[in-house]
Amino acid sequence: MKIQNLDYGFPMILIDDFYNFWEVGQIWSELKELTEKDVFLDPHQSWSATRHGKLLKNNKCIHLDEYYQENRNNSKIMRINRKIFEKNVFETNKSFFFRDFMPLCDFDASLLSYYEDSHYYSPHKDSAMVTSLCWFFQEPKRFTGGELLFPEYKVHIELNNNRMVIFPGFIQHQVTEVVMEEKYKNKGLGRWCMTQFLATKFTESENVESHHGGKLFSSQKSDK
Repeated sequence: MKIQNLDYGFPMILIDDFYNFWEVGQIWSELKELTEKDVFLDPHQSWSATRHGKLLKNNKCIHLDEYYQENRNNSKIMRINRKIFEKNVFETNKSFFFRDFMPLCDFDASLLSYYEDSHYYSPHKDSAMVTSLCWFFQEPKRFTGGELLFPEYKVHIELNNNRMVIFPGFIQHQVTEVVMEEKYKNKGLGRWCMTQFLATKFTESENVESHHGGKLFSSQKSDK
């Protein structure tokens, strides 16, 4: 695991090889299981961000807390992604934003997204205080695009396998369009993203409506 603390005018934590070999295997196992069950939703079914009534994304996704009815123990991924709350993830970051927020964080929600040919996510903001993205794809990579951009700051983050990016959710961000050859489509060979939205119990109790058109946060306390 290699941690970089970055400042682009907003704080960011970039971590390469965040999950170990066994953890990555467990994540891929659940991705395969969920794909075979055909449970991923289209944008109009999944609380997608909108602007002037128009959907801002084209991808497939599933809200894991909803799917598992808020019982994280039924999900390998939601057991494994507790790793974000380990002390070493944030302890070297000097930003007051992470330093002051993380001790208060006691709610989170997990979202899995899948992108292949013509999929994208236009510039948007999240309602969560902190957004964490972790990317996975089968190697060799069979697509181009799918990069993370912060357009207001002209920041581009390269898409690497098992790379995690943590940043304030209210900073506008987008995913560039994925391009994939026909022969690779519908085989799970695109861009997978595990998103964790981090929040506080206060935010949850206020029942804040998210940019996705529904209640964003899990009602289960994060078992950090």
